[in-house]
Amino acid sequence: MTTHGTFAFFIERIEVGGELRIEGWAFHDRHGPCGFDVVIDGGDRPPAVHVQQGIGRRDVALALGAPMAERSGFVVVAALPSSTSAVVLRLTAGDAQEAIPLMLRTGLSLRSWEVGCERSVPAVEYRFLTESGLRYAAALPARLTRARPALGLFAEAPPPCGPLAAPVSIIVPIYGGKGFLIPLVHALLETVEPRHRIIFVDDGNPDRSITAFLVALAVSLDHVTVVSKPRNEGYLKAVADGMELATRLNPDGHVVLLNTDVEVPAGWLERLVRPIERTPSIASTTPFTNAGTICGFPAMPEDNAPFLDAPVGEIDAAFAAMAGLPPVEAPTGVGFCMALNRRALREIGFFDQAAFGRGYGEEVDWCRRALRRGFTNVIVPDLYVHHHHGGSFPSAEKAALIEASGAVIRERYPEFDAEVQDFIRADPLRPIRAAAAVRILSARGLPGRPRTVLLFDHPGKGGAAAFRAKEVARLQGQGHAVLLVRPTVQPVLGMPEGALDIELLHRDTTVRYPANDLGDLAALVSALPPAEVVVSSLVGHADTGKVMAFLRSLRSGGGGAAPLRLLHHDYFPVCPSLNLIDAEDRFCGVPALERCRTCAPANAHFQWRESSAGPVGPGGAGIDVVAHRRAWQEFFDVADRHVVFSRSALAVLRRAFALPDDRVRIIPHLADHVVVTPLPSPAPGPVMQVAVVGGINVAKGARILERMVRLAEEPRLPIRFELFGNIDRSLRSVHFSDNGPYEPGQLPRLLAERGCHAVFLPSIWPETYCYVLDEVVGLGLPVGAFDIGAPAERLRCWPNGFIVPQATPEAALSTLLRVAGQR
Repeated sequence: MTTHGTFAFFIERIEVGGELRIEGWAFHDRHGPCGFDVVIDGGDRPPAVHVQQGIGRRDVALALGAPMAERSGFVVVAALPSSTSAVVLRLTAGDAQEAIPLMLRTGLSLRSWEVGCERSVPAVEYRFLTESGLRYAAALPARLTRARPALGLFAEAPPPCGPLAAPVSIIVPIYGGKGFLIPLVHALLETVEPRHRIIFVDDGNPDRSITAFLVALAVSLDHVTVVSKPRNEGYLKAVADGMELATRLNPDGHVVLLNTDVEVPAGWLERLVRPIERTPSIASTTPFTNAGTICGFPAMPEDNAPFLDAPVGEIDAAFAAMAGLPPVEAPTGVGFCMALNRRALREIGFFDQAAFGRGYGEEVDWCRRALRRGFTNVIVPDLYVHHHHGGSFPSAEKAALIEASGAVIRERYPEFDAEVQDFIRADPLRPIRAAAAVRILSARGLPGRPRTVLLFDHPGKGGAAAFRAKEVARLQGQGHAVLLVRPTVQPVLGMPEGALDIELLHRDTTVRYPANDLGDLAALVSALPPAEVVVSSLVGHADTGKVMAFLRSLRSGGGGAAPLRLLHHDYFPVCPSLNLIDAEDRFCGVPALERCRTCAPANAHFQWRESSAGPVGPGGAGIDVVAHRRAWQEFFDVADRHVVFSRSALAVLRRAFALPDDRVRIIPHLADHVVVTPLPSPAPGPVMQVAVVGGINVAKGARILERMVRLAEEPRLPIRFELFGNIDRSLRSVHFSDNGPYEPGQLPRLLAERGCHAVFLPSIWPETYCYVLDEVVGLGLPVGAFDIGAPAERLRCWPNGFIVPQATPEAALSTLLRVAGQR
């Protein structure tokens, strides 16, 4: 235990990056949960602070034997000015205060913080590996992380691309890639003004028809020149020869390097080069692309198929509509389509042929040399170019060339890999990718555009989360995009009230909008009208009343109203205790509402939440169960479909709500995450080994199990409980073994190794289904449960199932001993 006067606390994590993040637990032995604030440099308050408190920490309460520590967890996030030298965390509770010296800066660098508190982790963590990470994190205004302003970036029509101030030289090395050549030439002739110079380098192509075509181009067009090489000498020598000619023909012009295997849209050259004309300190510019590492779209750094298989012009139109955004600094340019500043070329020269041989890595070297001379490299936010990744280079030597060039880069620029990792971690381009993805989806014609399904769920894990993953996969298999909405669990600065994490899921692409609100969601829904709305769970949402009002507005909105489907995984609509466990830790049976009014103020199982009226919980103080249930009935009345997973769950719901038969469907889960086959009969023994499987808390029977173990101890009964999973309390006994978490596919082997003779599920709430039962009942061992909920309903149909009629430890132990005797 860590105490300081009447405060107990421990700082479990301190992270410094673009902001300060503090995680841990703290409580006051008289007042309970603490308030938190941050003080910097002897009295100042950071420009922004966000506190998330009341986080469940049952582990702390158990370890300290202090029930008040049940909600002692906290996360504090604070803006940290670059000049900050000292940080203090201030705890408050009632009239008590405590100042904790948290960190002290011992130098000027990012990584010079030292921990100043003994009751803490010994060292600060750093989000970024280099100072550049802070610049990348601040590259775009924070407002663009929100969906509504990000979607507001778009102009109704992209501004016209005015002409560049001076002619540009475009160098295209050609070796193979014959299938890409004609489309590229057509695109260049359509999109490049004749005053610009196009230089094709015929790099000793063995297919002489390519040479013949290039010669014909040069003969036919005054602004096209061909450099013919008698033999192939590799990409780097080819572009060097092209650069030599470009410098002679257009000595003052900026230069563009272009691979054969790209598709360029209208206006591409002007958008690529204009940032260099406007800002002479920019050395290189690179557009977005599907396959271009850090400038990838819709995801990075991995390669992508073209989004929705859309043509380059359609994808580019979404980026072109964001012409007002400034270029974004990056650790390097990417050579598939890259503009080079003539001023930088004069100062640092061109690519290093001696070091990089036939190619790979040469553009990184050039960009890093430019950085050391005070230039920057940027990604252009309003341009997208397709990159097919094939045809520009011979492939036989590729792996060896990459390895060799990587060694040179690491030797010359040891900080480079870390800066790339920082760029990926900061991901300043994420808001642009997110806005563009929505724009493209909303612009697609009906035949080609995926229909969107709006899916609400909770932020946790467990069976409902497993079902969500399968539901998302099913919807995507039908060609839908899914807009997944969950409460935000990772606090960030500027987080709105009732913050939501929103993810757009399409095929293998995930586009995230973290820490948004219902207004931001409304902007997304307006851009992507849903074909269906699905509510898997609203547990954890800050104000369920506002969420339900928002969803009712979608359901009643005009001719394009989206059908509403509700999935009933739990009983949160019946009571905020979620599992119908009352103040005395028993299944309440859904009693009369008068009993609910009495139970609520003392019920510690009510879900902790915050609403516009202030914090509610732990416990049900301040919750009107009658109003809660009335609001859910009004919501249920507008639903088109109610999906429940067992008859027993439907019966429990109907004790509180009217659900018309024609809107209800009972659809059991399929445990397709595991294959279940019978186990060999276990060897007999003097002690019955009983497996208890899953995450065991109060609702899942933790107190029942603890009492069964204690009852077995007194007369030393021949029974031992083997836990596979976890439990919410410390339980030590010769009659109990904690085998830790398990993977479902490993469970049969684990049960066999421990010689288990039976399985008992001590859950005391009316489970709506129970994946664990499907994992164990087919193994052939006797499997039992209390006469509550879906497990009992199904066990009656299994020859190896047994039911305990009363939900008491005595009845359970007696039944297990009877089953042992029948063995």
